[in-house]
Amino acid sequence: MTATLFAGGRVHVRAGVSAEAILQRDGRVVAIGRASDLTKRAGGAERVDLAGGLMTPGWFDAHVHFMWWGFQMAEVDLRGCANLDAALEVVRERAARLPKGQWLTGGRFDKNLWGGWPTAADLDRVTGGRPAVLRTKDGHSRWLNTAALRAAGISASTPVPEGGALFRDARGEPTGILQERANELADRAVPPATAAECDAAVARAQDEAFRRGVTGVESLEQASSYEALRRSRERGGLAVRVVMGVPHRSLGTSLPTTGTPPQIREGGGYDFESALAQGMKSGDGDEWLRIGHVKFFSDGALGSQTAALEQPYEGSSDLGILTFDPLELRADVARAAAGGLAAAIHAIGDRAVRVALDAIAPSRVTSRQLRQRVEHVQLIREDDLGRFGALGIIASMQPIHCTSDRDLADRHWGPRRTPRAYPWRTLLERGAVLAFGSDAPVEPIDPLLGIHAALTRRRPSDAEAWFPAQRLTLDEALHSYTAAGAYATGREREFGTLEPGMRCDATVVDRDLAALKEDELLEARVRATITDGVIRFSEGLQ
Repeated sequence: MTATLFAGGRVHVRAGVSAEAILQRDGRVVAIGRASDLTKRAGGAERVDLAGGLMTPGWFDAHVHFMWWGFQMAEVDLRGCANLDAALEVVRERAARLPKGQWLTGGRFDKNLWGGWPTAADLDRVTGGRPAVLRTKDGHSRWLNTAALRAAGISASTPVPEGGALFRDARGEPTGILQERANELADRAVPPATAAECDAAVARAQDEAFRRGVTGVESLEQASSYEALRRSRERGGLAVRVVMGVPHRSLGTSLPTTGTPPQIREGGGYDFESALAQGMKSGDGDEWLRIGHVKFFSDGALGSQTAALEQPYEGSSDLGILTFDPLELRADVARAAAGGLAAAIHAIGDRAVRVALDAIAPSRVTSRQLRQRVEHVQLIREDDLGRFGALGIIASMQPIHCTSDRDLADRHWGPRRTPRAYPWRTLLERGAVLAFGSDAPVEPIDPLLGIHAALTRRRPSDAEAWFPAQRLTLDEALHSYTAAGAYATGREREFGTLEPGMRCDATVVDRDLAALKEDELLEARVRATITDGVIRFSEGLQ
């Protein structure tokens, strides 16, 4: 039997409830209360001094691409490049270090900083003839060089996939930029990562998650990620709780079947159709690895100007890209619900959010038990603001997108629409559940950044908050990163609060966030991360 008494700081048990100390035994919270009272009950329990810090329920990232984030940490990173020339120099240096013939991948570039889209010819100058495929920061566009276009079989005669875009020059030749469903042409051509590379990426992601105070995630990506997580689970290395989404379509090669924990059978595809065929259901698995939501896409992203809008982007006739026929989306969500699979629909623009809500609405009658979600929810029609609460549909949002993208929203959505952008306060007041995350690697897994964004709606460099009436309180933001994340994955009886009987998943920061001014929030640091009562990361915990 293991037991630990945590005391010497404030314990945020749940919204509105605090304690001086907490006692855990064998991974479960057994008591909260005054430090003096729990000390008498602790017996031979290990004592851990919080040293004046704050202990909260473990932070749950409700929307992340976990293995992709782990890979991205080891790939070329163009986030700091303010112009194309700077990016090309970073690519040149990286290409020079790679073995001959190896593909160059990574990216996270922001064309909005560069004044326009780059071309294959730009990339050709610095890649030495090797194929290169680079992603935008939002992940919704690809930048290919000529070698990669050739390897992917993309030419002037290549048809544009429905729900995608393939940029061409005046002669009809591809320029090297793909968007949305056209990205699959490039992604299929990139040599798949080995199992060892996937395992290493998952390990990097878990280590970094613990450094950021994250105890659980829902990961929405492809089959190879699930396989790597399963291997880590079987070896006993998985110590962050993972709910693994099911892709609507998959490039993967392996198939989970039902069981506890879920297993993989070689030779199938880890996607929606195979999940239905195997009778998989959301929630299948064990305490560390479970099946989550089917991930659908209904549109693109603001950064690539592919989010689907009701009215055109400012100064244009462009409505973005609706990546899924609304009737087909509704039919597939209904099929998923009938099979016990919840849906998570990516929807950023107001048209896409309406389409997503319309697709989910019938299932709230037929399959009320499912935790149906819409992901991102960045721009919402006035008529749709109350539908989340009325229908019991979870708004899975990322506060850091609000502050990172506010300039793009002002530029491309304009003053008539931006009052309806990232409307956290309005959604809460109208009964919605907000589950917060990061969308890593679009943004880093770092709930402290998200909490700061939720409380302030401004970047450190901004003089004023952006639509400050939509700001949240600290309790509301913490709830969205803890209890709401557990609820969104159907696990609110296991974790999300530090009440007796719950699993002892907790995050410790070095100061009480409630006592800080806005500008001091980003000075806080994670002191420890705990899952099942075990300290997985510690820096300064006594």
